[in-house]
Amino acid sequence: MAVMFEKRHRVVESGGWGKPAKSVLKFRSMAMVSKEELIATLNKDNTKPKKKAKILNELAKRGVKLIWS
Repeated sequence: MAVMFEKRHRVVESGGWGKPAKSVLKFRSMAMVSKEELIATLNKDNTKPKKKAKILNELAKRGVKLIWS
């Protein structure tokens, strides 16, 4: 299973006139998130260490070298 960036959540989409509403499962994995958003999330103060480790692994997989200052 892919590494998730956000939790999966169910969204109810309206069916329209006379059609039943359907629920769709929405999610975002690490592969769907842009490099800029990953780095911005990594630099936030309130990001948990487990999520930081997942982001660092994803950036390493993409071949991004980080310079810490």
